[in-house]
Amino acid sequence: MTKDFDHYDLNFVIRVVKKYYVQGMTQDQIAKEEFISKSTVSRLLKKAVDNGLITFQFNYPIELIRNLENEFKQIFDLDVVRIAPTFAEDIDTRIKETCRIAAEDLIEILETEDTLGIGWGLTIEKLTDIITTEIVSQKKCRKVVMIEGSIAGESGSTRTGSLIRKLAEYFSAEGYLLPGPLLYDSKETADIVKTDTHLKNILDYSKAARIAVFSVRHVSHESVLYKEGAYSKEDYEKILAQGAVGDILGYSFDMNGKSVDPNIDNRVISMNLDELKKKKYRMGIAVGDLKAKSIIGALRGKYVNYLYTDSLTAKEVLRLLNITQN
Repeated sequence: MTKDFDHYDLNFVIRVVKKYYVQGMTQDQIAKEEFISKSTVSRLLKKAVDNGLITFQFNYPIELIRNLENEFKQIFDLDVVRIAPTFAEDIDTRIKETCRIAAEDLIEILETEDTLGIGWGLTIEKLTDIITTEIVSQKKCRKVVMIEGSIAGESGSTRTGSLIRKLAEYFSAEGYLLPGPLLYDSKETADIVKTDTHLKNILDYSKAARIAVFSVRHVSHESVLYKEGAYSKEDYEKILAQGAVGDILGYSFDMNGKSVDPNIDNRVISMNLDELKKKKYRMGIAVGDLKAKSIIGALRGKYVNYLYTDSLTAKEVLRLLNITQN
């Protein structure tokens, strides 16, 4: 069989195949890690299928997915629910599979004159990687705009800037990063910052967007906003004590979708949630049991009308709903 894979050793081919189909790595990532070209990765994967090294047998009941999606639509009055079948418990793989579905929908929805509003975070990074490395599309748009402030610090600002650059280049669009941190120390400081002409222009661009794509974050001590210091310890303990379960664009809410602390909201530099609710496409991505309460709050608050999650998360949401309603 080894001669069917050019000069590559069969063990090497198996390693490449596992990285793609089991670990969920992209062809670009495999190529860089194995020091081969992306076209070689693609060729080896095709030969692995053609030679029977890889066979596909999907036993996941599609009807179960459709039933879950319909149940979510009925309960929360959603326009679209897209639930990825869960083939592995690994959270990284689950997020990638969900993001692939969201990426395909975004490409389908996007129009030439659109301004695309985009959030940030690890989920949005995975979405961006999938769009820019795995999808072949001629779609273009006018602008790609960051719709929430960054986590203070070099690491956070670098990642958010990279997201905008990659998407703007991919869609042949103008890219705009929302400058400054997500949360300021006081409302007075935030109000002064909002008078900056450059920042006002970017917030105006975000208002023109038909599409907003963002992750639904959970509020806990495991949240990136807490770990990376976007909130002070005092502020975070305060919103936790007030019943916050979720966060979208820096604004925290309870399980009924209500803001838990308007005073903290007034210090956030992002598209506000009232403006978000005006968008035709509010594409929220959330995967993981920790985000089940966040999803409930986000859907009750009508901040999301296009939901992207996976089947394990969806089942946990429904389980929590049954507990709270009984």
